[in-house]
Amino acid sequence: MEDRSGHHRERHPARLIAGGPKAAVAAITMAAALLITAPAALPGRSQEVERARSLPDLSGLAWVEDDLFLGVHDAKPSARKPESPRISLVRLPRSKREGVSWEPLMLAVPGAGGPINDLESVSRLPGGQGFLLAESGQCGRKARRLFLASYRNGRVTLEAQAPWPVPVTNVEATEVVEVGGQLLFVFAERADGRGQTRLRWAPMFLNPLRFGAFRQVIYRGLDPVGDGARPIVALAAAADGTLYGASSFDPGNDGGPFRSVVWQIGRITADADGQPRLELSPARRLATLDGLKVESLAVRESTQDGTQLFIGTDDENYGGILRPLPVRLTTDRPPDAR
Repeated sequence: MEDRSGHHRERHPARLIAGGPKAAVAAITMAAALLITAPAALPGRSQEVERARSLPDLSGLAWVEDDLFLGVHDAKPSARKPESPRISLVRLPRSKREGVSWEPLMLAVPGAGGPINDLESVSRLPGGQGFLLAESGQCGRKARRLFLASYRNGRVTLEAQAPWPVPVTNVEATEVVEVGGQLLFVFAERADGRGQTRLRWAPMFLNPLRFGAFRQVIYRGLDPVGDGARPIVALAAAADGTLYGASSFDPGNDGGPFRSVVWQIGRITADADGQPRLELSPARRLATLDGLKVESLAVRESTQDGTQLFIGTDDENYGGILRPLPVRLTTDRPPDAR
């Protein structure tokens, strides 16, 4: 006969009768024990291994609307992966079953210079004016561009590009804020292993994209420090001008282990003449993330959850994660110090 699994087996009814009822009960008990202790796999069939799903690296992150973010990835030209995503839409989980979802975007690049190379940051422009995406400058002149993007009716479009206004190397942190009705562009190089970096800022203008004169202040990293430490790898600003930064440690091994710290580092306001100024304050530690390499920060304003600070990570071989930090942010606009 055939059992339910399709295997043939012999029938031996005499064995259940020959020993009487006690023998029959003993045989049934033994069979049940074998069923419980036997391996679940069928003979001759290997178990399939399901690969864990994860986000790609989140080298840059900006809030779009509701539970939607714009993420950028530091993909570089590769013959093996020519279509690696550079930009994606990332949505927060709506249930335990769904988790975080992401949609890679293949966008037309305006102007010269070829495919986008090593995007390390993206900033939301105040007032719904779009987004600013930045190549890091790590790969030389071919990776020193800034891009303006728009989001309309669920679609992201790259509208324009411009070269970096100053020479840069390995910029992973940018932010755009509004002070006294003027857009201000802020950035910092990651300064791998150097212990300090320059926070630089300048007025920013649209149509066409251009910048005014840059000013700067030295920022000294507190933790982590030493070889592999990066003083600033991400920036984000709240509506009141409070400035947040992330620092990280990367041992140079894509398997880690990594380490990151998120700080409140200063404030951007206007001086007595209405000119923007960036003032550093004693750094306040907001979170320490052992095992994770934070590379992006984003402020989200939600009617349900209030104003939140999100982190995005680039954990190399382990992919990326998106999480809110337990930090209470203000939503007041900075007062003009006139």
